[in-house]
Amino acid sequence: MTHLRQRMIECLQLRGLSERTQESYVQAVRQLAEHYRKSPDSITEEELRRYFLYLKNVRKYASSSLTIALCGIKCFYEHTLNKELPTLNFIRLPEEKSFRSYSRRIRR
Repeated sequence: MTHLRQRMIECLQLRGLSERTQESYVQAVRQLAEHYRKSPDSITEEELRRYFLYLKNVRKYASSSLTIALCGIKCFYEHTLNKELPTLNFIRLPEEKSFRSYSRRIRR
């Protein structure tokens, strides 16, 4: 296990996140690193922006999957690396339509 991965897991544990959430967040950062074939701490803001566009437009990630990726990657940069990236605060994900919103439309 790399030093960065270990440090991220420790940060997630200190934040009180569940094991499953920790696994999902670590996986999100691993997939980012694999996509660019380099360490996540050397990925630029522009690469992050393009990565999220790729997940949304090419991979067609659902809103919930995009949220997990964003939260995991944001946690890595902000808490593990202590690095603020405006791009991560700029990204807005579409809200998922709930069953309740669909049922309201049907009743109208």
